[in-house]
Amino acid sequence: MKSNNNGFTIIEMVVAVGVFAIVITVSLAAFLNVSDIQRKAEALRVINDNLNFSLETMMREIRSGSNYRVGTGGTSLTITSGSGGDIIYRLNNSRIEKSAGASPFIPLTAPEINITNLFFISQGELPGDKLQPRITIIITGSAGEKTKIKLNLQTTISQRKLDS
Repeated sequence: MKSNNNGFTIIEMVVAVGVFAIVITVSLAAFLNVSDIQRKAEALRVINDNLNFSLETMMREIRSGSNYRVGTGGTSLTITSGSGGDIIYRLNNSRIEKSAGASPFIPLTAPEINITNLFFISQGELPGDKLQPRITIIITGSAGEKTKIKLNLQTTISQRKLDS
């Protein structure tokens, strides 16, 4: 006698569910990986934008300024601007801050950026040392909430006016 069953066996169902579970697991892992990469890229963009603004501001003042004075321990920098007033850069509460003249300090970096070290090195600032005045800035920090991006940055800026 012929049996006319139009369905799937239990083994076929188990295999189909197993294959489906594997495909979903691989797809979910790929999606989570892309999401993590996107978060890292966003944190890197925030770092780049903020530090680019901060460094451009400092470099403009250092190039056109004179009379560089590095604070005790190298953690602050005072510059005499082209107009004669003092400009001060410092690290305070994990942010780079600037003060021009008698104005209060304003932050140059966003709260998302956590600056752990800001260090200034001055070279050639003494009259008659035959060296062009220049400042080296060293910055270390991080950004990102869940995905931390660490940064180490060093740049040297020389005074535009020739040393006499």
